[in-house]
Amino acid sequence: MSGMPDISTVELSRTRVRLREDLIFVPQNYHDGTFYHLEVKTSSEFFRIGYPESVFISLLDGKTSFAEALAVTSQILKDQSLTQPQAVSIYSWLLEHQLATFVDEDTSASGATSTVQRPNGKQSIWAKMNPLWMKVPLGRPQSLLETLYPALGWMFSAAAVVPAILLFLVAAFTMGTHWNQFTTASANVISRDNWLWLFVVWAVLKVVHELGHGLVCLKYGGNVRETGIIFAMFAPLAYVDASSSWSFRSRWHRIHTAIAGVYIELIIASIAVLLWTTTSSLTLRHVLQNVIITASVSTLLFNLNPLMKFDGYYILSDLLEIPNLASQAAEVLKSFARRIFLGTSGSIPVTTGGRRWVLLAYGLASLIWRLVVMVSLLLAASVLLHGAGITLAFLGVLVWVGRPALKFLKDGRSLWLQHPERFFRASLLGGTGIAITVLAMIGLPAPVMTTAPGVVDFTDGEIVRAETEGFIEQIHVESGQFVAEGDVLVTLRNDDVKTRLIDLQQKVAQEESRLQSASHNHDLGALHIAQGNLDSFRKQLRECQHQADGLQLKAARSGRIIGREFRSLTGTYAKAGMELMTIGLDDAKELRLSVGQRDLPVASSLVGQSLKIRIGTAPPVVGTLTRINPKGSRSIPHQALAATNGGPLPVVESGKANADGERLELAEHRFTGIVTLPAADANRFFCGQRGTVSLGLPKASLGKHVWTACEDWFRDQLDTLAKTAR
Repeated sequence: MSGMPDISTVELSRTRVRLREDLIFVPQNYHDGTFYHLEVKTSSEFFRIGYPESVFISLLDGKTSFAEALAVTSQILKDQSLTQPQAVSIYSWLLEHQLATFVDEDTSASGATSTVQRPNGKQSIWAKMNPLWMKVPLGRPQSLLETLYPALGWMFSAAAVVPAILLFLVAAFTMGTHWNQFTTASANVISRDNWLWLFVVWAVLKVVHELGHGLVCLKYGGNVRETGIIFAMFAPLAYVDASSSWSFRSRWHRIHTAIAGVYIELIIASIAVLLWTTTSSLTLRHVLQNVIITASVSTLLFNLNPLMKFDGYYILSDLLEIPNLASQAAEVLKSFARRIFLGTSGSIPVTTGGRRWVLLAYGLASLIWRLVVMVSLLLAASVLLHGAGITLAFLGVLVWVGRPALKFLKDGRSLWLQHPERFFRASLLGGTGIAITVLAMIGLPAPVMTTAPGVVDFTDGEIVRAETEGFIEQIHVESGQFVAEGDVLVTLRNDDVKTRLIDLQQKVAQEESRLQSASHNHDLGALHIAQGNLDSFRKQLRECQHQADGLQLKAARSGRIIGREFRSLTGTYAKAGMELMTIGLDDAKELRLSVGQRDLPVASSLVGQSLKIRIGTAPPVVGTLTRINPKGSRSIPHQALAATNGGPLPVVESGKANADGERLELAEHRFTGIVTLPAADANRFFCGQRGTVSLGLPKASLGKHVWTACEDWFRDQLDTLAKTAR
């Protein structure tokens, strides 16, 4: 494509342009007036223009010159007519977006260069070259949708929405009551062994998702032009082209079309939740876990994310009544940058008024999000696909970064040649901004408080553990109950121990009888054998009696009981050493900290000092950091801190279970610290409450803190991907 002519150097009065033949004008009523949607039918692009602009553009038929079209527009609109600068801006906008081309015989006379369009509906070579995002059309699904609609269309009717919402609420309440059980059972959903199940469920759900879009689009008279597969980093995503919904007069019909896929997936997820809580089949529960996570969490996070051109984007666009939201936001962002760095603005045909700041905020957020997604995809490609992934990542950089970089350099060169004063202004402002940013990064301290999470626990609390393995027959206390020394806490049952105890008692009695008989008969040999057997059986009996006594656990000290899920423990099998509860004093509590590797030097330097502690919604208290364990561990310091229980520490699946049967461990090595709570404040808090300790501001500069944060993020992403690949 040849370069766009500089409108400022062209005599426009005699020029003529011709609109694309595949343009469709559709009137739309918004709260601030009547606008027109411009649809490029072959490429499914949409633009919005105001009524004055539509009158001017409609006159550009290749025969009417710029001056004639502006004059006729003035006669029709009178006071609402466009000014000449506004008309020039629209002219430029049409050419920039390839919605119109100069008529050849006029361009030679005016000094302009003819613009050559790409073939309609074709992707640019840059889009085709992207190895991490490839689109494969599979034909028109219109006949299939027309066949399915009589049987499935009722699901999207107004009458079906109310029971669907009730189903969502029931499923949400049910999941809330089983949340801990679900998160624990779903810990291995993203493991490598589960990839096949996850992929199958994901693929089926995406087909159903797109089917929902197509059926609702058909419901309101739309035409689904195309269906196919998008390979995002070789992961297949189904799609349907329901862009004809943009021609619907009602924005609620357009929103209904956009949200239909999420709606049908949430129905499936809700049914899966109810089935998961009622079935006893382990295989079915595993499949349902995959369905629930894929159809709810991933759908809400990705499909309803307005920063990506999925369902949430189109819903937000209609709610804001800003069609082509991403393009308009990008234009506003470019215009803002031009105004600052060049002293000029771009060509936007629609005045956005107060919504300009909304578009600017959306444009910035979308730009940041695209950068994060780009880096994440490149990391995933380079790690999951090994050597081939590095090559794909390199090609992805060329496609996503190379093209904008080349365009930036080309525009900079053109700016230097045509407008050196603007180039100097942009260079001066850009250089000044970079210098200020660098100085701020080097000289300013990081305004981020370093903190460490912790959990309240007894100081020197006695942990009650099962001394002998067996089934928990009865727990005689409740959490929070005060007990005295010697009170019975737990009764276990082990029939093998009792049977062996009786057997040993009988053997001891038999050997005692033999010993007496040998002594009476003065049989020294038999006496020696009987004495040896008796000593052995008595030793075994003492050991077995100790095990039998361990089946009834008693309090070794007075204090308050702290434990969790006592009811669920009854009837379960407890291994020897399994932690059952803790006994401690109310006025002797501490906060057990979990300190990350990065914060260990700061925390170690504060040992012996007073630190501010925030626990729950209570006012901050001051405690003393008494010690930091220099040995790191990946064991979860307390279940309340684990992310699976709503805590702040990320956990991963471990290769083997610990003493309590848990298969989860921390994602990284962390260090345990102890902060003693004052006795006056200890009574206010309960064991198991989560808290946070302020370790102070980091000594590093703002730049080093940002660099460290980015480095940690990259390392975490690489570690996660590497573990997933294994």
